[in-house]
Parts: sequence; C-alpha cells; structure tokens
Amino acid sequence: MRKLVISFCAITCFVTSVSAQVQIQTTLPTVGLVQKNQLWNLALINNTGNALVGRLELILYNRQTSQELMTASTAEFSLAKGPGVINVNKVSPVNYNYIGIEPDKNINTLLPVGPYSVCYTFVKNPNSDKREILAEECAAFDVEPLSPPMLSFPADSSVLLTAPTQFSWTPPTPVVLLNKLHYEILITEIQPSQKAAEALEENMPFFSNDQAWNNFITYPAAQPSFEKDKWYAWQVIARDDNSYAGKSEVWIFKISDQKPAEAAINAASYVQLAKNGAEKTVAANGILRFYYFNQLSDAAVSITVSDVTEKRTTEATTFSLPLARGQNYLQKDISKLVKVQEGHLYMLTLENSAGEKWHIMFEIKKY
Repeated sequence: MRKLVISFCAITCFVTSVSAQVQIQTTLPTVGLVQKNQLWNLALINNTGNALVGRLELILYNRQTSQELMTASTAEFSLAKGPGVINVNKVSPVNYNYIGIEPDKNINTLLPVGPYSVCYTFVKNPNSDKREILAEECAAFDVEPLSPPMLSFPADSSVLLTAPTQFSWTPPTPVVLLNKLHYEILITEIQPSQKAAEALEENMPFFSNDQAWNNFITYPAAQPSFEKDKWYAWQVIARDDNSYAGKSEVWIFKISDQKPAEAAINAASYVQLAKNGAEKTVAANGILRFYYFNQLSDAAVSITVSDVTEKRTTEATTFSLPLARGQNYLQKDISKLVKVQEGHLYMLTLENSAGEKWHIMFEIKKY
C-alpha cells in the first residue's frame, strides 16, 4: 500500500470560472480512508467583496472507469466575503442520489476502496432563473485500506519437511471497506542470485489464482509439485471487485531434501540441563540433544533415565557418560540405551562427583 498521506491542503483546486468570484479547495487526503461526510470539508474563498447565498453540488466518479457513482446537493447557505471553511453540518441537509454505489444514510460511512474523482460546483440562486455557476473544480483521491493482507503460512524463510497443502493470510483492514473482497495469489520459483521480489516481477508464475474468495487456498493436487531444496516466493494481492486493495509482503519457503527424521534431528536444538525446573524437549527417533558445563572436570558422570509418565513408578536405567572439561554438547541415541516408547514422558538426570543432580525431560517422536 502506498504511504498514507494526510494533509489539509492535499490537492489544490483551481476555479474554472473566468471571473474567479469563488475559489474552492478540498481538504481530502490523496490516499487513505475517507468518510462520506469528509467530502464536504472544504475551504471556500469569496472574492466578490459581498456575502453570497448559494449551494454546493457534487458528483463522485470512479476515476478508473469514469462511472458516475453519486451526486449530491446541499441546502442553501451564506458565504461571507473572504476565506472560510465549511463542513457537512454547515450545509445540511444534503440530498444524495446513489447511482453506482450502495445507498447508505449514515454520513460517517467509509467510502469503498477505489480510485475516485470528485467535482464540485458552487451555484448562486440555484432555484431561480438567475441561477449562476460561480465556481467549478475537481479533485482526485484514492481510498485504500490502512493495512494490506498479511501472510501467515508458510512462514517467511521456512524450510518445510513436506510440501505445503495450504496457504493462508489475514485480510486487509478495515475489511468493512471491501464489498467484493477477493484475492490473487502468486507463487514463483526463485532463480540463483535473484531476489524474491524480482522473481515475482520477472518470472512466469509457478502457480497463480486470481479468484480466491477466502483468506486461504488449498494447493490443488493437479498442479505441479514443489521441487525439494528450491526456494519459492509468494505474495497475495487483495482486490475489491476490480479495484486494487493492497498487497502483502513477499515471503519465501522451500521444501527440505532431507528425510523427515534426518531433518527433525538436525533441526533439534541442544537443551541445557537444569538443577530446578527441568526443560522439556523432543528426542526425534530417540536422538536426544543436551548440554552441560563440567565445572568439576569430571571424567565421567552418572546418567539415569526414568519414565515419569503420569507419575508412574518404573525401574530406572543408569549408565556412565564420559565428559570433557568445560562445556559439553552431547547427542545420544537414548533408544539404544533405554527401552523407550512414543507418547511417554521421560526424565534424564545427570549426577556429578559432588552429588549435584541436573535434569532434562523429553518425549520420543518417531519419524
């Protein structure tokens, strides 16, 4: 989404009347959220030297299609000489005629997302034969959401064990602006030395779908399979009917070429043994990773593994583990030393020469 710019003089408007008796300047933001009542936030300059009585007339267009969306006219009001400002309260009641936009009596309603042009006319003596147009002007603005869609899954820079079957994201906000919200999703292969954004702009899509009506899609089984160890870029573009409504960041992912067990073991972190409040980890296929600082320079320590599932009492297994001085990062295949079962909770206890006990808890996960 383009950067939101709000300025009280975002668009300078010029009078088309040769006499320039009245000048009108809008205070609309060039890009952002616009309420219907903001269309009447105007600066009027009366150059005639006398007070005037007249009314404002408005036509709202879709700037992309030139379709007339709404017309409106105010009540007659007095315009003092010199500069002044008006708003919807000063010119009420306002009569609206809805043509290409949903009728809504709420003046605080936000305009739908889209590119707009609004044209104003200041008319003196509007209901008499002496009707006279003193000023005409038009201004352009775009209504866009405050927040574009945000990607959820697959996470950015993720390395997946299996190919993703679903892609998901959060809608742009506020979603109330979008009457016919749908999405376009693009997935592209990233070539070596290519950036993700470049890949989306320059490469042919690996997959695309411009008719996603939910904030997720299920990747079709009939589409090409994702190759392992290859990076892919993906992005979601929101649209309100045919109007652009923001786009997400570009995220990347790849599918690991490792077997699930190998990938899980390599991805596992080393967990520190603790005297109190033992941390819990997972031993992929029985491979447990932990670390311990050998402050006493013990040549070996005693290791005990016990099943603590539901506080059951079982026979513990004890064995000796050699250590080096200082920090020890250890990886042990517990399943070769102890009879373990998937779904059970175990505690490993290390006892050093000083009788201190250090613990870690773990579960077995088989791949």
